[in-house]
Amino acid sequence: MKNNNSFLLLILLISTAVFSQDYIYKNQNEVMGSMNPSFYGFGDSSKAGIIYGTEGFNQGSKLDNKFAYVNHFFENYDFSLALDVNTLQINSLGYSITSTNLHYIYKTKLNEEWVFNPSVSVGYGNTALDYNSLVFEDQLNALTGSIAGVSNDPIKINNKVNFLDVGAGVSFYNTGDVLDDIFGEDSHIIIGANLKHINRPETSFNTNKSNLKDLFVSLQVGGQFDINKYDQGFLPYYSYLFLYNTFSKQGSKSRVDLYQEAIMGNVGFGINQHFNNYDGFSVNQFGTSLNIYIEEIQIGANYSFEMGRKVGGSPYNTFEMYIIFDFNPFKKNRRGDNSKFFDMQ
Repeated sequence: MKNNNSFLLLILLISTAVFSQDYIYKNQNEVMGSMNPSFYGFGDSSKAGIIYGTEGFNQGSKLDNKFAYVNHFFENYDFSLALDVNTLQINSLGYSITSTNLHYIYKTKLNEEWVFNPSVSVGYGNTALDYNSLVFEDQLNALTGSIAGVSNDPIKINNKVNFLDVGAGVSFYNTGDVLDDIFGEDSHIIIGANLKHINRPETSFNTNKSNLKDLFVSLQVGGQFDINKYDQGFLPYYSYLFLYNTFSKQGSKSRVDLYQEAIMGNVGFGINQHFNNYDGFSVNQFGTSLNIYIEEIQIGANYSFEMGRKVGGSPYNTFEMYIIFDFNPFKKNRRGDNSKFFDMQ
């Protein structure tokens, strides 16, 4: 007979390992499309990038995460296509989930100041669990403490689950000077909302029990402000403050991410805060980031550590690094102007 408590604990760990069934990258302020695919159309861009991250309480609970994407804007038709692949692995449990998503983003110019980008997404996912990594009650020898290699547990389970996924999103951003009277010259804001798993795909390993993916809802709001309008003081001429915040909810899990980044010429420094909650259980993190811009290439890293009380005495830490390639030829010689809204006037 299976040890039910251990099994439930395992499933709870898997489904809430990062306090959301969907993994959320700490560098989402740099790769906004990872949270809301509508942002792949932001600025009529054509880009490709990779993120690698690892996080957990200790080495035995580490999650390895890999994300890659490519998007292209078709100027003559006012739409973008994007493809991304995301993989999450918990090696100590033999658990992995891989998803591949295709996104269509349409550009609608509402007026001379505002752009509206709606998007639809279709994806294919695969979840796998190596049951050889699990120990069942009938494998334990209470006298010797040894573990038998084979279990007679009759439970009907699959070690792989495939599913189709559907999502939709929207984003708005300003390209003109409509906000200059409120926030000062060269000020911009961006707003987005996204739904994932609209079709509630089935992801249960147990053929006798259903486990539908919860609807994932996220909201995003950000703004960029010129902090050296008159080229005074020690800051580079092209210096900006970029603020970006997101709220996400999936079932009983919720999360808030706050980002503050100073872009000073070809270097960006930032701090960020992350608040995760699952049924009253929370892990909060504080992070720091560094970004370097080299022509059309952006390289960066983010390290986050747990704030406040440590769970089980072990801190929950995260490290991520990424690289982005921008294929816009007009950005090759931007001369230190690495505004998120470069060339959008």
